[in-house]
Amino acid sequence: LQNNTLGYARFLQNDLIGGVHGTWDDHDYGGNDRGSELKDREARRDAYLNFLGVLKENKRYQRQGVYSSVEFGDDVHSMQYDSTNTQGRSNNKVKVIFLDTRWHREKHCIPSVGSNLYIPFGAIISCVTRWLTAGLNLPSWRVCPTDSQVLGDEQWIWLEKQLKDSTASMHIVVSSIQILTTNPVVESWGHFPKERERFLRLLNDVNGLVLLSGDVHHAEISVSSHEQRDGGVFVNDGSLVEVTSSGLTHSCDGPKLYGPLCRPILNKFPGHRFKGGNVADTNAQSYFESRNFGSIDIDWSSRSFEVKIHNESGDVVLATGLLGMDESSRMSDGELDEIRGSIDGHFLPLIKGVVPYCIVVLLITFIFYFARKRSNEAKSHDKQE
Repeated sequence: LQNNTLGYARFLQNDLIGGVHGTWDDHDYGGNDRGSELKDREARRDAYLNFLGVLKENKRYQRQGVYSSVEFGDDVHSMQYDSTNTQGRSNNKVKVIFLDTRWHREKHCIPSVGSNLYIPFGAIISCVTRWLTAGLNLPSWRVCPTDSQVLGDEQWIWLEKQLKDSTASMHIVVSSIQILTTNPVVESWGHFPKERERFLRLLNDVNGLVLLSGDVHHAEISVSSHEQRDGGVFVNDGSLVEVTSSGLTHSCDGPKLYGPLCRPILNKFPGHRFKGGNVADTNAQSYFESRNFGSIDIDWSSRSFEVKIHNESGDVVLATGLLGMDESSRMSDGELDEIRGSIDGHFLPLIKGVVPYCIVVLLITFIFYFARKRSNEAKSHDKQE
């Protein structure tokens, strides 16, 4: 496949060192918004791994999903690692972990119709049903489970071991769907609250961490906390940081129906967004609607790195600022509990405010209806006499 894709073969041969590594999202997997219900997952996995050039004897062909990890760099400055001393990880090594958020992912509270060919505008309808789920906080009504899976047991065990045994100075965790977003319209970990909580707690003490995501057809920088620790220099000191880049071929500012809706929706849900990441205007929100790609600049001498988002021309439009290899979020249980998600019941105050007025209007309507009915019956009776 890659050899027949215009431009991709040349990129592999001339520009890319170390091969291609990655994970899939819904359209690579086989259908918009699809998860564990999709048929022929093994055949899809094998085709995807073949596309990446993974050799047939690799054990990844035996896994339930396409999750994997890869390390870059070396241990030229490494010391015996002590989990109580992050300085023990003073090496030039980067660990990249690719998650599979499709293979085991169970259905949304209101199952998505995004891939149903017989329902017009299925993708838009699915956005609306996710918004309703979040705005009405349907899981709290027990109309759907709160413990639906994203990763599955096998992948959880693998991920926990990958992080526990790592001696890398820098960690990049790749999730195809967003993690920290408060936007309920899009697919995200936020629609699976228990899985998200478990994920955030697992990541809390990981040093030199940045989260990468895609899926949403725009770019943005998200943080778990807007409060930097006293004297902190690095953005990831006391906060998880996520950079979303999506995508090279599609963007949400197009002429289709969702194009005019993109910016208003992004502006409606800014709570997760990093402040100061917009290169053109640090007071503007840290998102970018057009086609984009990301890059990471690493400075081993200062043990720091920075993630950037570029436009089609290669110009930097968003940037995280410096992230420290020896820093982690280190949030307390209370701080972790305060991280906002997308399911927050934001429609409920409006409904509670409107319902009394609706009841009054209905009562007045019924009173007028029955009064008029009685009046008409009386007039009819008088005419008969």
